[in-house]
Amino acid sequence: MLTNYINGDYSCHLPQNHEGTIFQIFSSVEQLATMLQSKSETEHQTKEFLKGTISDISHQLKTPLSALALYQEIIEAEPENTDTVRQFVAKMGVSLKRMEQLIQSMLKITRLDTGTIIFEKNACVVSKLIAYSINDLTTRARNEDMEWTGEAIGNLVKNAMEHTQPGGTIEITWERTPVMLRIFISDNGDGIAPEDIHHIFKRFYRSKHSLDTQGIGPGLPLAKSIIEGQGGIISAKSELYQGTTFTLSFLTEM
Repeated sequence: MLTNYINGDYSCHLPQNHEGTIFQIFSSVEQLATMLQSKSETEHQTKEFLKGTISDISHQLKTPLSALALYQEIIEAEPENTDTVRQFVAKMGVSLKRMEQLIQSMLKITRLDTGTIIFEKNACVVSKLIAYSINDLTTRARNEDMEWTGEAIGNLVKNAMEHTQPGGTIEITWERTPVMLRIFISDNGDGIAPEDIHHIFKRFYRSKHSLDTQGIGPGLPLAKSIIEGQGGIISAKSELYQGTTFTLSFLTEM
């Protein structure tokens, strides 16, 4: 047993059920080994988390960076053509804005995943929360939890807009019971295939039905992290080519 322990097999335990200095040392050694093993596992998990986060950010920035490089080449090839320069400078601005939004979203997901954001339950008027969420999908007031909840709902609305054809309908409704508040974001857009519905909250998941080579961006995963961080539940029901409904459920204070 002692030989196995020395060789790194910490699943076995040193003898500690006797009195004497040597057994006290065994006990201290085992406690130290347990602490070191726990620390090693924590460090490994931290490294894997950072590795995954960096990979996620790199994946999302690849497309706008490639676009910027292409736009620069076009501008350099036709510096005298003011219309071309103006057109692609504008495109560069859009790509830079996309990069900024991606980085901000990924940083927020990281803060939520690491538990550095602590939510507090506050009473709010649902109609005001909805109005806040869709009033401006890019500029947010600094209003603690409402800012986060508003961003989650705003991301769901943006997702609905991206997958609903012109002339389609997006509805936001809610209902309250003595124990539950539910908010529904519904559209009659493209819908989600049955084999994809369980993966839509995974970062960068790409459906075979999607034409977007980048897959799902950080919007839906961020919404999920926010809602669950606030003690809520987010779910989705969808039918391909018929539409999708996202449901946010929160327990109300008794």
